Amino acid sequence: MNIAVPDIGTLFPIPSQTSAQDKRFLLQTIALAKRILGSFSYLEIGFYLGGSLTPFLLDPVCKAVLSIDERGRQQPDERGAKYDYSGITHQTMINNLLSRGVPTSKLTTFDGSVDSVQRAESSFEIAFIDGEHTDIACFRDFLWTLPLMKSDAVIRFHDSTLVYKALRMIGLYMQKSGQRHLLAKNRESDVTAFFTGKFAEIDFAREFGRAADWDEFFERSRNGSHPARSEEQGEHSIRRGRYLGQDVPRLIGGVRERFRLGRG
Repeated sequence: MNIAVPDIGTLFPIPSQTSAQDKRFLLQTIALAKRILGSFSYLEIGFYLGGSLTPFLLDPVCKAVLSIDERGRQQPDERGAKYDYSGITHQTMINNLLSRGVPTSKLTTFDGSVDSVQRAESSFEIAFIDGEHTDIACFRDFLWTLPLMKSDAVIRFHDSTLVYKALRMIGLYMQKSGQRHLLAKNRESDVTAFFTGKFAEIDFAREFGRAADWDEFFERSRNGSHPARSEEQGEHSIRRGRYLGQDVPRLIGGVRERFRLGRG
């Protein structure tokens, strides 16, 4: 049985770049964390106007929120475009939250990259990586977010279709680490979730509904389209301590070749 969630409109009063399905998955994650942990703290990379922060700021069970963003610059993504956020500051976000009646007393902002965050080790149970949508940046954000998380934690990735290569690398990295984990792509949205500790033991289908099929998702991502949502799925997009698909060696080989040839 899927986790029931409150009204989406009530908890997301600020327009954001997340879909209704993304928001539902986020609220289901919050409900799961409440059931397993009782309370939690939240970290988000990439904030825009604060739209995805609001359910955490409004929920008294969430004890602290850290918003990290390399604000005031243009951000590239895997489509080759650059998105200009230079006019959006953390104060813009705070003013926007306050104008919608969202409290900000437990919100801390950090202007910069997550690899520069200090004195926050093992502080958070839920994270959302939604910063620069390039594979290198996404993988970097994961590597530096992981030490900030407690042993029982969930890290979510937005726009999985754009950073699918980074997700493959994360799977390979975790396979090498030997750490128990669960990596699952939500079938109804473009969000992937990484679970550790107690969260790695969940039945994803029971908690969130069926996962997408990894092979189909990766193939469609390579072709520049979103994953299908048909009922006829093969192996679901769930990996527990195993690497993701068979293209990772080719990806690593490509990276090595670029370095060998001196290409960035």
